[in-house]
Formats: sequence, C-alpha cells, structure tokens
Amino acid sequence: MAIQQVNTESISAASAKLRMRNSNINSEFQNLKDKAVLLESKWKGAAGTEAMTTMHKLFNYSSERSTVIQNYINMLEQQVNPGYIDTEDTNKMLADMFK
Repeated sequence: MAIQQVNTESISAASAKLRMRNSNINSEFQNLKDKAVLLESKWKGAAGTEAMTTMHKLFNYSSERSTVIQNYINMLEQQVNPGYIDTEDTNKMLADMFK
C-alpha cells in the first residue's frame, strides 16, 4: 500500500489562494455587472434584451460558482485540516503510550 502524506501547511496555503482568487473573480464580475447596468439603460431593442438576459444568467452562474468555491474552502479549513491534525495528535498520543 502506498504511503499517504498530508501537508497541512500546503492545505492552508491552497485555501488562502483559492479565497484570494475567488475574491478577485467576484470583484471582476461586479465590475462587469456595473458596466452591464450602464449598458442596459442605453441598449434598447431585441438584441439588447437578449444580451442582457444572457449576461444576467452569467452573473447568476458566477454567484453559484463563488458559493461552490467558498464551500470547498470552508471544508478544507474547517474539516480536512483540523480533522487531520486531530487524528495525528491522537495517533502520536496512542503511540507514546506504548513506549
């Protein structure tokens, strides 16, 4: 069986990078939303309506994307890392009992 190792520092670093990137993407989508609002007030007609409908769908998907990424970050920070650290601490304590 292969030896598996968990690097808790790398998990913490990865979750921090994900948080930063998710925030950057959210910021860029907010910029797009702001520009879309300006465009929506000036672009009248069927093509404008269709374009705005498509953009609003994209913005909704972005919100869902952000939620999924945030849930993944939360899992890494609240379950994976602490769970692994707790398990390792328990294993070390049990191993010490047999010394």
